[in-house]
Amino acid sequence: NQADYYSAQNIKFNGVKAPHLYPGDKFNLHSAGNADNGFSALEASIIRYIAAGLGLDYAQLSKNYSQMSYSTIRAAHNDSWRYFMGRRKIIANRLANQIFGLLFEEMVVRKYITLPSKARYSFQERRSAWTKSDWIGSGRLAIDGLKEVKESVLRIESGLSTYEREMAILGEDYQETFEQQVREMEERKANGLPPPSWMALQALAPDNQDGKVNE
Repeated sequence: NQADYYSAQNIKFNGVKAPHLYPGDKFNLHSAGNADNGFSALEASIIRYIAAGLGLDYAQLSKNYSQMSYSTIRAAHNDSWRYFMGRRKIIANRLANQIFGLLFEEMVVRKYITLPSKARYSFQERRSAWTKSDWIGSGRLAIDGLKEVKESVLRIESGLSTYEREMAILGEDYQETFEQQVREMEERKANGLPPPSWMALQALAPDNQDGKVNE
């Protein structure tokens, strides 16, 4: 029978045993048609639920941007950015203001800071007014730097935004940026270097205030 055949057959070639099938037997090779058996879809579904609970997008949590365009990535990031800006204002900014208020109060009590003599209200009367502050956190991620810079410039030139607001989005202080630009321009001039490209373009093509077209 088959059992005796397979136990007795011992065919070797140069010391290597060669398997030989019983007459009529065949090899049936099986291949996995679906290696993960639906695991990828399950994983994506779980990540989406977790991302929704954290105020994130699926791509941000999974770090998988393979099937997303610039528009979809920007929309997803803007949605989460607005959520985190709200959380930052409620939690981080509030805590920072409280710490700053305590520090400011102690410095006033210890006479390190003297309030203006013409101030209408004392520190205790208008505590929130004396300690009101804006806190700049980390900047927003730039997906396409060129497009987003153009967008910021258009908002400023059209009067819909300010340098202070646009620089805060980048996580920078506009006053520090302006002061640094002045120092760099003076240093370049002192070392005989040409002015920055944006300054040179402004000098060569000033604003046309009289409405005439340059020929």
